[in-house]
Parts: sequence; C-alpha cells; structure tokens
Amino acid sequence: MGKELTFREVQLGAYEILKVIARICDEHGWKYFLTYGSLIGAVRHNGIIPWDDDIDLMMPRPDYEALKKFFIENADELFPLKLFDSSVVEKYPHMISRISDIRYHLIFENEFDYDIGLFVDIYPLDGVGNNIDTANRLIARTKRLASLCFLTSRKSYAADNTESRLKMLLKLPAFVWAKLMGNKHYINRLAAYSRSYRYEDSKYVACLVWPAGKKYGRFRDVYKKELFETQKHQFEDSEFNIPVGYDEFLTTTYGDYMTPPDEAGKKTHHTYTTYER
Repeated sequence: MGKELTFREVQLGAYEILKVIARICDEHGWKYFLTYGSLIGAVRHNGIIPWDDDIDLMMPRPDYEALKKFFIENADELFPLKLFDSSVVEKYPHMISRISDIRYHLIFENEFDYDIGLFVDIYPLDGVGNNIDTANRLIARTKRLASLCFLTSRKSYAADNTESRLKMLLKLPAFVWAKLMGNKHYINRLAAYSRSYRYEDSKYVACLVWPAGKKYGRFRDVYKKELFETQKHQFEDSEFNIPVGYDEFLTTTYGDYMTPPDEAGKKTHHTYTTYER
C-alpha cells in the first residue's frame, strides 16, 4: 500500500475526475449537473464543501446510459479512469455508477472491498410519469429497496450514518433480511423500477435507484423536470453545469441549505481511507 492521501488531496483527486467527465459530456452533448452536496458547495462555497470528500453528479437516464457505454467501449483510452457499475464490476453493490481513478485504492471501514479508487458519484435521473401522487408512491417503493440494497454492501450491522435509536432498532431486522435476499435481488428490482417510465415523456423525474434527499418538501425525492435545465456556475477554479432550478431543488431536499451546519455537523458521511497503489 502506498502513501495515504490527505483530505484535500482526496477532494482534488475527485475534482480532476469531474473535469474529465464534464469534458466528455460537453463534447457529446450529454447533460450533466452538480447535485446534492456538490451543488450546495457550488452555490454556497463556489467549490467543494470544505468538509465534503466526494463529488456528486446527476444525469438524465438517456445521457447517463450513453456515458456508461462510452466508458465501457473506450476503457483502454480512458485509463486510469474506470466505470464502476453493477453491470460491469461483479462485486460493485450499488445502483448508481462511479467513475474512479484506479491509481488509488479506498479502504472502507464497513463496506466490502470492490477495488475502487477515488471516485465521482453519478446519479441517474429517471422519468416517473406525469402524476405526482403516482410518482411519490413509486419513489416510496424504490427508497425502501435502495435502503436494503445499501445494507447488503455492509460488512456488519453498525450505525454508519443512522442517527436515531428507533432507526437503529428497525435497522437490525432490515439488515438480516437484506443479507438473506442478497445484493443482486435488489439490483434487479431497482433496475426494473427504473424502466417504469420514459424520461422523455415524463413531467416529473427522480433518482429512483438511490433516493438521497432528506424529505423536507412536499415532493420529497420527486421533482419537476423543468428544474434541471442547466447553467454554468463557478466550482473551484472552473465552471460546471448546475440546474437552473437549483434553489427549489435544494430547498425541497435540504431546507435552509445556505446556512452551514454547526461544528458538529461539519463532517463527511463517508468512512474510508485513500491510498496510492
């Protein structure tokens, strides 16, 4: 194992991956935009949140699939960047894709090793139809499945990011059940749900396979597609796409996103150490 990276080196390593992804998307006309914590970082800090250690992108499902195909077909030319997706990496347990720099190696505290390096998360944005109530029922089903899918990647029953005692009590039987059913069961079910509606024909959209919002708004993890037209915004030393409706998206997802948390809240939600190979 090589040198351990500092926190800032991890951030800047992920940032270099972002620049390559953005360039490829721009060259091919594929829509992408910063999302979740990285979107907060853009509008609040003009860069990565100082205590955040990864970068989050979102892409409409058709563009997301096109990017995956590009990485598969051009794997040699894109080295050392590699697509991590359940369709191409057998041990990869998640339903979002990651583009990883495999010159590095992550060691997780409570997640099985699938040989990933520094990475950028890429969330697919799926169509969920034209009826908000139907869309919310669909996302409620996939959220439960996504939570169980996540538990299959854990080495052992542990708190991880679970904060309340009640949720910890509920988590134990869920953990046991998820392990019994197995990761591929949830991967296949989530993939099926993601094909429920065509993105192009939908008024509402959502990341069906990994609903990540904190549920402050009426729409929970479901959003109007029109929010996700893009505009450029400063992020570190360059400009990248963000949604034109970023304020509505972030307010719905996080509430008052412009007020930084207190010192206790300034912590990463990931638990891994990064090394050079």
